[in-house]
Amino acid sequence: MMNIYLYGPPASGKSTVGARLAERTGLAFVDLDELIERSAGQSIPQIFEREGEQGFRKREREALRRVAAATNQVVALGGGALLDFRNRKLCEQSGKVFCLRASYPALLRRLSLDRNQRPLLAEDAAVQLERLLSERLPHYLSFESQIEVEARSVEEIVWEIQLKVGMFRVQGMGADYPVRIQSGGRYKLGQILRQQGFEGLAFILSDENVAKHYLRDVEQALHSEGIRSHAMILPAGEQTKNIHTLQEVWTEMIRAGVDRTSWLVALGGGVIGDIGGFAAATYMRGIPWVVLPTTLLAMADASLGGKTGVDLAQGKNLVGAFHAPRLVLADLETLATLPEAEWRAGMAEVVKAGVIGDAYLFEVCESGEDGVRGRMAELLPRAMGVKIKVIEEDPYERGRRAALNFGHTVAHAIETLSGYRILHGFAVAMGMVAEAQLAYQIGLAPMEIKERIEAALRGLGLPTRLPRRFAPQAVLQAMQADKKKQLGELRFALPERIGFVRVGIRLSEEEELLEALRVCQEEGTLG
Repeated sequence: MMNIYLYGPPASGKSTVGARLAERTGLAFVDLDELIERSAGQSIPQIFEREGEQGFRKREREALRRVAAATNQVVALGGGALLDFRNRKLCEQSGKVFCLRASYPALLRRLSLDRNQRPLLAEDAAVQLERLLSERLPHYLSFESQIEVEARSVEEIVWEIQLKVGMFRVQGMGADYPVRIQSGGRYKLGQILRQQGFEGLAFILSDENVAKHYLRDVEQALHSEGIRSHAMILPAGEQTKNIHTLQEVWTEMIRAGVDRTSWLVALGGGVIGDIGGFAAATYMRGIPWVVLPTTLLAMADASLGGKTGVDLAQGKNLVGAFHAPRLVLADLETLATLPEAEWRAGMAEVVKAGVIGDAYLFEVCESGEDGVRGRMAELLPRAMGVKIKVIEEDPYERGRRAALNFGHTVAHAIETLSGYRILHGFAVAMGMVAEAQLAYQIGLAPMEIKERIEAALRGLGLPTRLPRRFAPQAVLQAMQADKKKQLGELRFALPERIGFVRVGIRLSEEEELLEALRVCQEEGTLG
């Protein structure tokens, strides 16, 4: 519910970056100069010739006023549009301004390849550009969000801006869907659904822990836009994620009058997202759904990718479906009521994201709990961004998406053996250490990788050793029911270095895995 304004000197790439950013976020794109030309019925050079710079600036101010009255746009501004403090105030109140930055030689090279006529640089581009930069440099540097564009691809620039604003659009899995990270986003849910053309009943699925904090906010957000809703509250915990609960959800959906015009709203953590998504995937052969993740683990991992399902007694997520949501809306404010243990569990998935695809993210996680607590607005988009990139590369888990399973093959076995009393994130932390040990044993990675992963997890208050009460052979047996088996074989995603894992690794000997499990168990007496 905001605009993204791109600003900077001539030839800094505002229009090119803006068009691509709009595509990658699902926002509308507006080139302010083009809008002025259409409105005036003449080109920018013609406006300057007939009305002078003063006439152009007046038209620019009027056009910007119209643009700022709308939302959800990427707007490419002219190189002097915000010299007028009124324009600057208008943009900063209606969105976020990013100033694109490049050196004089780089800008001059770009200008030599640019066919656009620029009235302020018409006589001697080199001299006029140098003068313009000298005059405006303090002005450009006064903007908080600076984006370096020199020697970088458009995709790299766009990705940096996406991480800063927390806006993505997941592609490749049926219809594209937006992902938004926005503090207070729950209060805007009704407006967002209306923008997407929703007219039916919203069936809200939540659990007793989350509902007492946020259900009323969501209901009011929907009702303020005239959207009818019906809520169902489930008991909290992984034990709820089963076929019996799913049957109860289907029955309540029928009782509430849910039909194919209705949408399911999953408000909660990973369990609610999995059950809600699977219910939406199967009810009347599929209805739309949106997910409002309220735990760090769900935001960083479970809410993304459209993988839904429930557990069976034999293992985790053995029954499910791919069913992409229409929207993922992560409200950072909901993390304020997250119990300490749940926050730590979520950080396991953040660490995992760093290991498989973002070395910088992992390095920040290595700074420990004090180093990450105040940086979630920066770290969460990076963690989500890792998963989004992997999903888009392999939407239905036929190859590279298996990288997301790092730590999970062992983790799911631990969860099953514990009767799901061990939190998923805690099990993932244990699993990552064990699987990193396995990577070392088979010669894929140096011991340093395992040691760094273990130290990072320990610094975040996460367990790094498998419970002694689970014998390695029992863990191995529990892994045999893992849904990721292929042709009867377990296959692993193992780290080769921080920032990259290799997928589809098969073991020639079970003893290698048993040894890794033994090495990573707690000290003490088995039993």
